[in-house]
Amino acid sequence: MTRLFSCLLLLSTLTACVPEGPDTAAVIEERYRDRIAALTANLYADCRREALAAALLRADSLLAARALRMQRVAGRPPRPTRPGEPPGKELSRPLPLRPLFPFEIRFDTLLRDSLYQDSLRLDSLLRF
Repeated sequence: MTRLFSCLLLLSTLTACVPEGPDTAAVIEERYRDRIAALTANLYADCRREALAAALLRADSLLAARALRMQRVAGRPPRPTRPGEPPGKELSRPLPLRPLFPFEIRFDTLLRDSLYQDSLRLDSLLRF
């Protein structure tokens, strides 16, 4: 009897220590995330490739058009002026750069909002 009991005890301890199989839900979730990441990377790569191809096509056409214009103009003398026309005016020094909007408009929020509302009102009046 003790021998049978010891065999049962040994058998139960051996079956209790068997590691469980991998969690299938976690494996499926990990493969799903990997697949989504791969598909997203492929979409971004395709989009980037198409954008670069379009940009290269546009740049090549712009460069070809510029070369054609330069070829037409190359070697030509400058256009003559009309008889009796005064010479063209040239600046003594380059003009300084100024901001598009004055300082008061950029940093005075009430004035900026007022100008914005006025422009909206004017736009709505021009529609009719």
